[in-house]
Amino acid sequence: MVQIKKYPNRRYYDATNSRHITLQEVHDMIVAGKDVCVTDSRTSDDITNLVLTQILLERDEPKLDLFPSSVLHLIIRSNRQVLRSWLERSFGPFMGVLSTSQKQIDDYWRKAMQGNLISPMDWASRFMQAFSGTQLHTVSGTDRPPDLEPTPPTEVPVESLDDLRTRLEQLQRQVADLTASRKPT
Repeated sequence: MVQIKKYPNRRYYDATNSRHITLQEVHDMIVAGKDVCVTDSRTSDDITNLVLTQILLERDEPKLDLFPSSVLHLIIRSNRQVLRSWLERSFGPFMGVLSTSQKQIDDYWRKAMQGNLISPMDWASRFMQAFSGTQLHTVSGTDRPPDLEPTPPTEVPVESLDDLRTRLEQLQRQVADLTASRKPT
């Protein structure tokens, strides 16, 4: 997390790296994947959301087209608490999945750079397992995406595998029969 102080006259100071920066450099940090926390130099108030909105307005204006005007009207008109609740319900599950998948991708590449690369098929399998059978969580409050560290494989009894193979064969026959019965004659 990069700590940034905003001074009067739109000046920014990167307290983490001890240097003055521009709004464009804040934008570039975010695009590079860094999280920022911006505080007002006079009041010490957290103004991160204000600065992020400013970046969208000044540097990434085309992204505003993602929001229909009806949503923008809703944001302007709405009570803050009602709006927060609606946004968490609407975007919370998506943001949890996005955050989790980004962390998994980052972890995969970090391991790849260290020479601890797992095969792409193993990674894809773990990635899909992470989202199947898990509930989506909001990113607000204390809720967070579940821990998605891979679990060690469990022993599956041979009888269960035989049962699964038998069931799979039955399903394949049913699909073949349905496909054959629907072919035009």
